[in-house]
Amino acid sequence: MKFLLFGALSLLLFSCDNNVNRDDLLPNASGKHGEIFILTENQIWDGEIGEMVRTRLAKKAKGPYLRPEPTYYFSHTTPKNLNHINQLRRNMLRIMIDRDSAYTETKVELKPNYFAKNQLLVILKDSDEERLYNYVKNNFDEIVDIFEANEIKQLGQIYRSEANRNIKARTEEMYGISIALPKKMEFKYEKDGFMLIKRDRSSSFMANESTNADGGTFWIQQGFMFWAEPYKDESQLTVQGVLNNRDSVLKANIPGRLSGTYMGTEYDEYYKPESKVFRYNGHYTIEVRGLWKYKGESFIGGGGPFVQYTILNETRNLVITVCGYVYAPKFNKRDYIREIDAILNTIELVN
Repeated sequence: MKFLLFGALSLLLFSCDNNVNRDDLLPNASGKHGEIFILTENQIWDGEIGEMVRTRLAKKAKGPYLRPEPTYYFSHTTPKNLNHINQLRRNMLRIMIDRDSAYTETKVELKPNYFAKNQLLVILKDSDEERLYNYVKNNFDEIVDIFEANEIKQLGQIYRSEANRNIKARTEEMYGISIALPKKMEFKYEKDGFMLIKRDRSSSFMANESTNADGGTFWIQQGFMFWAEPYKDESQLTVQGVLNNRDSVLKANIPGRLSGTYMGTEYDEYYKPESKVFRYNGHYTIEVRGLWKYKGESFIGGGGPFVQYTILNETRNLVITVCGYVYAPKFNKRDYIREIDAILNTIELVN
């Protein structure tokens, strides 16, 4: 009883303090990044709406991955089975038919920090089941994008709070950019304005008898490359100009295990790089997503996805490139690329 009274007194004291934010009293969200917990009634989950949601979440993630990877992993429960543990899930999607109200269109509500800090609850509801189904069919990618943007934001906050200060100082000095890279990343190579930073780690999975896949612990590499060149003309800021520059820089700086081999870009029609031009914090930027592989005189296995930002730093009159890549041949790559996206979104031009 005295513990109960103490808890009630503490809550009362906190509630009387105008400086205490409600979010500060919430527990932290739990669960892995890249997962969505779906809360809906069984008749919805087992029907056309649930089938469409499952199809959309399981479809191939954006990006030229060598093998299809799901956009998001997911799990489901009904509202009556929602417990305290599930309430803390990082990404939650509530789908409901609200027959007590009259809607003219499907309503989307975003509720950050609803049950937990750093949690996002998205509610899809309508009074008309057919209209709700059509919304999911035609607009569900927008819901996924909302969760993805929140994931990138949350990961970015983590990286900013734990940034490798030595690397941050070095990139500010060399390129005039600040970037929040994890503390476990290390300098590997620096020459003539090119810098390579890597993090090696391992992960394990169980053997699968149905597919004859061996289990074990395997190596994963995540790296970032930096380089810059003086801005001379607009040809440097075209997609083709960026790719040409990328290939020449990597050939000169990232050799393979065998003589005459080097890191290159995959240009096969099915896996060709994807690009977009946009303003990153007001600066002209070209983003390229694609696959890297080893090229050269001898065949050598290896490769994986990459994401690259090429940014015009007007103050220094430099074209700066930051490229994150993944090598994880035994694992899906989507979560590692999400981490790279989050790190690239911490870039700031400091001068």
